[in-house]
Amino acid sequence: MSRSLPLTLAVVSILVLAGPRIAGVHAAETPSRSPTTVADQRDLQARLRLADWYARRGLVEEAVAEYLSVLARYPEQAGVREKVGDLVAREMPKRLPGEVERVRPFPLHAFTLWLADPESPGREKVHRVLVTEAGLPAGEGLRRGPLRKWEFPNIEYGYAWQPEDGMWVMKGRVHWSREEDRALARDALRCLLAVWCVGKEYLDRDPALPWGRPVDLWLAPGGCPGGRAMGRNIYLFATAQPRPAGEWWRELAHEYGHVSLPGIGGFTDTDDPWADGNLGELLFTKWLAASGRPPEWLPWSLEARGRGAAGGADRGCRRPGASGPPGGNGRGRAGLLPRPGAARGRGGRAAVPRPGAGAVPAKPRGGLRAGRKQAGRGVGDRRLDEVARCRLPTLP
Repeated sequence: MSRSLPLTLAVVSILVLAGPRIAGVHAAETPSRSPTTVADQRDLQARLRLADWYARRGLVEEAVAEYLSVLARYPEQAGVREKVGDLVAREMPKRLPGEVERVRPFPLHAFTLWLADPESPGREKVHRVLVTEAGLPAGEGLRRGPLRKWEFPNIEYGYAWQPEDGMWVMKGRVHWSREEDRALARDALRCLLAVWCVGKEYLDRDPALPWGRPVDLWLAPGGCPGGRAMGRNIYLFATAQPRPAGEWWRELAHEYGHVSLPGIGGFTDTDDPWADGNLGELLFTKWLAASGRPPEWLPWSLEARGRGAAGGADRGCRRPGASGPPGGNGRGRAGLLPRPGAARGRGGRAAVPRPGAGAVPAKPRGGLRAGRKQAGRGVGDRRLDEVARCRLPTLP
């Protein structure tokens, strides 16, 4: 008994001395909810020093990523959330780590979009999108659009999940000025991301590449009802004038067609001389409607019905910088989705426009050859070939 006592005391002493080290190793292997040990405190301080160093040098993307890693490991750090909020209020990172969906340092929502796989009938492709809903103030350089001197003090951001990078990448921004347009901005951003997913999946078109700048959507209270595309910028005018949800969708899909699709032709007897806007209306609407699971989070109906509630109020009104006769953005397409008794393809499926089979809704004066000549020699041919290489799904 007396001989075993010293041995027992020695073992206890070793365990007491080694206890903090063992706890530190365990904390490094498994995330802890609170920095209760010395090792946790050191880990937290090291992460915060690195994040603060990034922030002081203007490396917003790196700083936000490091702060989010702190919140993922130590979620009770309220001061870190405030730092993230201050950073994103000045400049929103173009890329966000995957932890942002779980940590939620600012108001946001993530959604899933299922699209039919054209190469494997019965299978679906999954796309994930994320939107901010904090009513963030627009930073320097984002308050004014390229058209006139209109100011847009509010902004929201939209991201798409890139599995190959393991990051959320910014693909769209929506700008608005009136508080009454907050709900419209939320709906427009969700629909913009849905259209981006369709164009990326089926046509491999991403207007944000290769410059890394997202598509900017400007909700302008002035002007006449309609839209306009300028580079990667889309304007929707007269936001105070009500329109049916389907008309909002049609205008956005039309302008996104100008932004993302190659123009074909150079037609003169039409409101869309390059046909890319009309193609956007038809293709994006039909393909999204053909998805196996219609997204419940999509706020705007896909049934576009002409020019909507604007009626004749905008007659004689010309949009800023618009060409052609007065009257907004031209004719509306009544019923973009297939109607009962519409033309059917093989197997009774609704026909989807394909290159060379009704893809150009307006007939050029003098025929297609004359339209190509008006666009410049060879330009229409090259762009038509570019569209012909796209993978086109069929409706179920």
